[in-house]
Amino acid sequence: MSSNEICQEGQGFLENSRRKTIEGRFKAIPRFKSFFYFFDLEKGCRIIAGFEALVSLIQILGIYYLANQSGPSQMLPDPFWITKIDREGIIKRKLLYHTSQYFCMGLGLVTLLNSLLLLIGSKWGHQVCLFLWIYITLFTTLISNINNTLRNFHFTQAFITFPSLALEGYFALVVASLICKLHEKRDDCSSCTEMNSSDSKKLHSSFENTEQI
Repeated sequence: MSSNEICQEGQGFLENSRRKTIEGRFKAIPRFKSFFYFFDLEKGCRIIAGFEALVSLIQILGIYYLANQSGPSQMLPDPFWITKIDREGIIKRKLLYHTSQYFCMGLGLVTLLNSLLLLIGSKWGHQVCLFLWIYITLFTTLISNINNTLRNFHFTQAFITFPSLALEGYFALVVASLICKLHEKRDDCSSCTEMNSSDSKKLHSSFENTEQI
């Protein structure tokens, strides 16, 4: 056996071990059998994809409308610096976190494209698309919450943030449950094919033995 074949076998073994580790983590997550007790997991993921696409499109249009206004808004404040003069006459300049409209619209566009991955994965059973949706959702949720916190954190925003995080967590659990369901179906199909192949081999060997007799 050559060195290239040994390296390929080693890489294949590492990939299989990583995949099994990830699948084991997903199996340890609490699973759902349905979506809000009325829809199955496949249809629930399609509803999630449509909901996120609609919300992202509304956010993109809203940010575009605010960016074209003449004055500053709460979402897109201006200027970058705030100058303050205290009682002693000392001038202090404080950096104001400035959110670019292109950055906010870019996050909305990523979420919109991510919903297409969820739609493809739930409709045609592509587990890679479902895994990518979970990773991208975690990344965009983290970035958007950091952005909102740095921009202007107050009680009303916190009151809205925590329910949205809980809803995103529920969506992620639904998608993870669908991944486990698809994986179990694939294992059942592979076990059935292995049993059929073993039965055919046994029948073939029995026919050979009878012919020899």
